[in-house]
Formats: sequence, structure tokens, C-alpha cells
Amino acid sequence: MSAPHDSREFGTRETLWLVVRSLAFVWPYRRLIAVKLGLSFVGVSVILILPWPLKILVDHVVMGMPVGTAPTPYPPYAQPLLDLMVGLTPFQIVWAIVGISLVGIVLIGAFGQGAASDRAEGELAEGLDTATKSENLANVSDSRVSGLLGLYEYRYQLRATHRINHDLRSMLYRRLMALPVTRFADSSIGDAMYRVMYDTPSISRVCYDILVTPLVSVYAMAVVIWTTQYSFSVLPSVIAMAWLAAPMVLVTTLLMTGITRRRSMASRQAGAATTATVEEGMSNIVAVQSLGASARQRESFEADSARSFRRFRGYELMNLLLGALQGTVIIGLTFYVFYDVANAIIDGRMSAGDYAVLYGFFLQIAITAGALGALWFNLQNSVAGMKRVFDVLDMAVDADHHGVRRLPEPARRVALEDVSFRYPDGTLALDGVRLEGRVGEMIALVGATGAGKSTLAYTLPGFIRPTSGRVLLDGVDLTALDVDCVRENVAFVFQEPVVFDDTVTNNIRMGNPGGTAEEVAAAARAAGALEFVEALPDGFGTRLGQGGATLSVGQKQRLAIARGLVSRAPVLVLDEPTAALDPETENALVGALQAERARRLLIVIAHRLSTIRSADRIVFIEAGRIVETGTHAELMRHRTGAYRRFVELQVGESAA
Repeated sequence: MSAPHDSREFGTRETLWLVVRSLAFVWPYRRLIAVKLGLSFVGVSVILILPWPLKILVDHVVMGMPVGTAPTPYPPYAQPLLDLMVGLTPFQIVWAIVGISLVGIVLIGAFGQGAASDRAEGELAEGLDTATKSENLANVSDSRVSGLLGLYEYRYQLRATHRINHDLRSMLYRRLMALPVTRFADSSIGDAMYRVMYDTPSISRVCYDILVTPLVSVYAMAVVIWTTQYSFSVLPSVIAMAWLAAPMVLVTTLLMTGITRRRSMASRQAGAATTATVEEGMSNIVAVQSLGASARQRESFEADSARSFRRFRGYELMNLLLGALQGTVIIGLTFYVFYDVANAIIDGRMSAGDYAVLYGFFLQIAITAGALGALWFNLQNSVAGMKRVFDVLDMAVDADHHGVRRLPEPARRVALEDVSFRYPDGTLALDGVRLEGRVGEMIALVGATGAGKSTLAYTLPGFIRPTSGRVLLDGVDLTALDVDCVRENVAFVFQEPVVFDDTVTNNIRMGNPGGTAEEVAAAARAAGALEFVEALPDGFGTRLGQGGATLSVGQKQRLAIARGLVSRAPVLVLDEPTAALDPETENALVGALQAERARRLLIVIAHRLSTIRSADRIVFIEAGRIVETGTHAELMRHRTGAYRRFVELQVGESAA
């Protein structure tokens, strides 16, 4: 389904606006995110303390230095740990550290392994395309620690992620379901599926990359920088590199954001095209096989699939380049610093245990600087997905075109007052149509293909809005009525029957969820479906399979008609209801429709004379205008009338 401006490039300003809109969506979940943020702060704090016990072991056990004699001071948050070791022998210090480690393993898992192991265990297997990677985005959850704390944080974030993704996915699906029915006439269902399943998970990364990652990263960097200034002031290069790491990594990503955003959007569009090809081929598999077009369909899919992977590789190349740039910067800084550290240890300005601390700190600087540097880069992919989501959410739906009024009772009259309709390409489909119908009548809309019959019928339930003129229910303009009120009063049975993978009863009852078993059976009988339904293995309880694959076209049509008949809408529009029926079933249906007139206004689009003759009034349409109105007998008396010519042509074709 193509959305407005879907392929249009968007720049930094729109990117920022999409981020703001995404944050507005997750604002109701701020408490969940705040808890995740708090847990992340705890995890980072624990990790930043981890190197100090190792320093104690190296300095005061391995090197034999008395406790408290190290050349570099401990920061206030690590000093209590050192105070516990005062007066202990080296052997006792080892056991004290072992005891602390055992408690730490239970609470936070193995030292330094939390982030990597939790993320690896939490992610699903994925391929090199946006679709399968999106499955992980819909389940994104991680923790910098393991153990009980890491498990709790991981499971808590997973629940929050699922809730946010579920709500956005449901919102988008509801919006799609509310779009005007004509929106899908020339649009891809596969693209709509792609947006619901694979674009919506982008909200996860926008949420955590903006609300969690920067705050946690800045906190970690601040602690590291403050600690290096407090404890390692003897080595100015360490302090300088701690300050410069994040800005230098961030600069490497700024020049790559525009091309990354464009390649991400191209990858998603190619993936959506592939999904659409699969949906189209499988939906029409019978036609494909019957025409011997399987090879052509496979070639089309293979071309779309190859394009999808090629576009994704273009996006993935940017990730590789980013990683290479960041790695080069971080490794360069690390080598420079540790060269100075080695000299400081040799000179006695630092202890051997300081290596452990600085190693742990610079590892955190690398991780944190990388996260900050990749933040804006990764957002380009996320906002590309969110743009496709918001494009649909911003589309006008039927409810936007209707008011809030409801009719006090079921409608008894429908009227079209000077209704004209012009399609976006300029084609005039209806031109000044005036028509009125009341409950108790059966009106047949007749005319050649393309005359405007279906367009006229689409205005009655509000599927399309007239370019000019009004459609009235009991004298009230459709635009003033609540959309649900309109649909409750006007039911529509399309020419192409739709059958769902559900039981016969539920398929028919879709027209009236509260319909009783007796009403369902009566509707099936009136539509000529009762005989074949009762012959099914489980009767009305038989599941019909995907698209009603076990039924013929005529049987599907009868179920669709039964669905319309079981509804309680006072206005029932049927588009070619007898087109797929045999003469015997058609006669039975016409008789049923005659009985329905007592409680409904029936508007039937028909070509078959047997159906047309039974109407109380025939409305002949030509080039979007009503040219004749009357009964069959009345219109046949006009020797040069348009309806008579139509009938004579029909009779001539039947005789031939």
C-alpha cells in the first residue's frame, strides 16, 4: 500500500520531528521506561566498581604493597571497599575478595560478561534484511549485568518493549482497517503488512536510544572522567583521552547520517515490495498455476528478493564503515594512553593495579563512546521505519469524513441530491445524480460497464465522498453522521465474495455478530446456501480454509449474500449478487429478495434481466447520469429508450 510521499527524501529537520512524534507516543509509558533507566544506572554503577577489587588483589596481594600505600588515591565510592581490607593479611584479602565475588556472581553474574551474554541470549536468529532484524527490535531487551539483577532488568524491559510495540502495531492496524475501502483498490496489501509487522518495531530503538542510552552513557562517561581526574591526575593524557573519546567517535558518524537514512528507506521499500509480491502470488495462486505462470511469478519474486537483499547490503555497509571508524579511533586512543600508563608504572607514579582499573574504564569508554557515536547513526534507520508508520497514521480515514450524530431509529429513506463524483485523475464518474429510495422498495441500477453504477452505490455507505452534492439518510447528510451509524444502516455485498478462514456460522454472522443460529440458517436458506452448507462435514461449524478454498465461486457468493441478509441494516446494497449463480439459485434468491423488501430498501446492481425485472424501479445509468427511471414494462414501451436498447442487446447475445 503506497502512502503519500513514501519515497520522498527527508532531511534532518523532519528526522528530528519524527523523533519528537515517536517520543510523544511513548510518553504514556514513561514509568516503565523510568524503571528501566533506574536499573541501567544501577548496572553501570556496579560495572564501574568492578575493577577496584582487582586492583586490590594486584597491588596488595600480588605486589605485596601494604593496604593504603598505593601511589594513586581511591575515589570516595571505592574507598569503603579498601577500608574493609585494612589489617588483613594477603591470604585474608584473597578470601574477602572471593566472598565479595560470590555475592556479586549471584547478583550480577560473571564480571564484565553481563552485557554481551544477556544480549546474545535474548536475540533471535536473524538474516541480513530489515524484516528479520525487526523481529529482534520487537523483542529488544538487554542489561549490562547478568545474575539476578540482570535477569530482572532484562525481563522487565522485554515486557515494556512488547507492550509498546503491541500498542503501536494495534494502533496502525486499526488505522488501516478504518481507511476508505477505495484506498486499497490500487494499493499493495503486502506493503501494509510490512508496515504493521516490520516498520512498527522501530519505536523500540527510538524509545531506548533517546530516553535511556544517552542518559546512561553520559552518566558512565561522567563517572569515568571524574574518577580519572580524582585518581589519576598524575597522568594528564588519561584525563584528556577520557574527555576526547566520545566527541571524536561522534564526529565520525555525522557525515554518514544522510546516506544511511536514504539507504534504510530504500531497504524498507524493497522489503515491502518483496512482501507484496509474495502476498499477490499466494492470493492468486490458482490463477498463476492455471495459466502456467509459476515460472514468471518465481522470477518476479526472485528479482524483488535480490533487490531487497542488495538494498540492505547497501545499508549494512554503512554499519561496517561506522564500526571501522569507531574502532580505529578507540584503538588509537587506547594505545596512546597505555603507552603513557606503562611509563608511569615504571616511574612509580602509578601502581600495577591501576592497569586493571584503567583497562576496565577504557573498555567502558569504548562501549559508551561507541553507543553515543552510533546513536544518531542508528536513528536514521529507526526514523525511516517510523516515517512509514506515521504516513499511514496521518492518512484520513472514514471517521474523519463523518460527524458525530446518530439517527434515533433505523433509516427509512435514502436520497442523493445532485451528487457528482470525479476521480483524482479527473475522470467524471457521476454527474448531478438525483435519486430517492424508501424501505419497502427494490431498485435496480442498470447500465453498461463503466457507466457509474458501482460508484453511485459506493456513495451510499460513505465509501467515497461526492465531489459535490449530498447523500442523505432520513434527511441527514452522511457527513454529519457517525461512521458506525452509517454502516449500521447501510450494508454492502460486493461483487467479488470474501470468505474468511473461519466457520460457516461466523462467516455469515459477520454481518450481524449478535445473530442467532436461526437467523443465520434463515439467511443461508434465503441466499440458496443452506443445501451445500448442510452437506459440509460439520455443517455450519465447518471451517472454510484460507479464502474459502474449499468452496466454488458460486458458493462463496451465496455466503456473502447470506452475510448481507443476516445484517439488520435497513438499506442493503448488492453488487451483481446473481452473477455467479445458476438460474435455479438465482430464481430462489430473487424470491428471497422480494420477501426482504418488506423490511429493507434493496439497491441491486444487476445485468441479468431475470433479476432486473423483479425490481420495483429500474434506474438506467449512462456516462454517470440517470437517463431513465421506471418499471421494466414502462421502460420497454420507449422504442428508442436506452434501457430497451440494453435489453434487446442482452436478448440478442443470449440468443446467439
